[in-house]
Amino acid sequence: MRLHIAIDLGASNGRVIVGNKETFDVVHRFPSRWVAAGGEMFWDILDIFREIKDGLKSAFRRYGSSLSSVGIDSFGGSYALLDKSGSLLQNPFHYRNNRTEHVVDRLLERVSRRDFYRETGAQFIQSGTLFQLFAHAQNGPDVFNAAKHFLMLPDLLNYWLSGQIANEYTITSMSQLMSWENRDWSRLLLERIGVPLDLFGPIVTPGIILGELRPDLCAEIEAPGDTKVVLPGCHDTASSFYAARKYLEELSNRATAYLSSGTWSLLGLITESPVVNEASFEHNLANEGMSDGTNRLLKIITGMWLVEECRREWASEGVAYSNDELARLAEPGEDIGSIIDVNSQEFVAPGTTSDKMTDRIKAFCRSHGLAVPATHREIMSTVVWSIAAAYAEAIHNLEQAAGVKIERICVMGGGSQNQTLNRLTEQATGLPLVLGPSEATALGNIMVQMEAMEGSRPGLS
Repeated sequence: MRLHIAIDLGASNGRVIVGNKETFDVVHRFPSRWVAAGGEMFWDILDIFREIKDGLKSAFRRYGSSLSSVGIDSFGGSYALLDKSGSLLQNPFHYRNNRTEHVVDRLLERVSRRDFYRETGAQFIQSGTLFQLFAHAQNGPDVFNAAKHFLMLPDLLNYWLSGQIANEYTITSMSQLMSWENRDWSRLLLERIGVPLDLFGPIVTPGIILGELRPDLCAEIEAPGDTKVVLPGCHDTASSFYAARKYLEELSNRATAYLSSGTWSLLGLITESPVVNEASFEHNLANEGMSDGTNRLLKIITGMWLVEECRREWASEGVAYSNDELARLAEPGEDIGSIIDVNSQEFVAPGTTSDKMTDRIKAFCRSHGLAVPATHREIMSTVVWSIAAAYAEAIHNLEQAAGVKIERICVMGGGSQNQTLNRLTEQATGLPLVLGPSEATALGNIMVQMEAMEGSRPGLS
């Protein structure tokens, strides 16, 4: 039985999974660590890669020659710069780094929001790659003199796995740097933010066999030298939507919205081509590429991030909650009626001992004339109700932009296990929820690997 390895790197944790369409084995889990240094936030990318190698070693020890390929998907937003020798110039910045707070007005002096959307069809979100790259060019321009290659995070990890440099399509499509009309880097935006165009290589499609695992890596993790590195949909949402759509096609053709629920919630529709119109612009909806060349029209929403931050804060104070306990705290009937904007900029950065996330939530309610939550139960109820309310607004906006009537929501990801949030989402949207594949992201990753290895990948439209 031929098996494949999916490396699924989320913003909170990563996993190394062995499987095919019928079986899945999570052989390794690890936190996606970041480090604060010099007033900045960086991904600890070397530690992440060490964890990936530990997972690969466990997989090959357990499954040996039945493993034929490896594919990696990742969260989006962050990037890396390499010099001409292929060395990493500095650790990738975390997308929650506050360096983008002070560049929005300067960016808008160079490109209007309407021109930005007309060019990219992307969501105008301050933690996005365009904003980070512009902040980098403003605050540390010298690094670009030494840089030779720009890679999104999964592109960097693929390079370390295979020795091949490539910019994969789905992760590029959500970078805010791609022109939706020609599926290539936006010369307009890169020129306006002052970043050299020659850093950006050709964009390659999912389903490509990038190469084989590096010989030195094979020796380290005890892997066969002919193990292939395949590009799945390298953006984790592209992989999860791909698997969920394939799953639901077997059930019915009802109009479905897909919800990838995790640290971020990505709620959207699959369309044949990008939807760039007045309604999608006004509602700040994103267009992102799918593994088969179709399009995701979606809204990026702050999801379980606020739940995770409250739990981390309370744990530091000596009160540790399980996932189930947090869900019960937010049970219907316990809310105080306050709905906060979960996407508000003040909730982006992690909480600290002097700037707690729960204090920010209370301050938001106070400044907007809302009832201020006091207890853990009231805070968690406010957060979860607010996430559900954001979903309901997004559903309305998606229907208006795409001209469709959504009939159900397919929910995937870790957040799908929060039954309270699921019930509140059904109540807020008036739509039934159907659970997608339990391992949608890994399944979508593995499905593309299987298609690539079998030579059955369709050409992108």
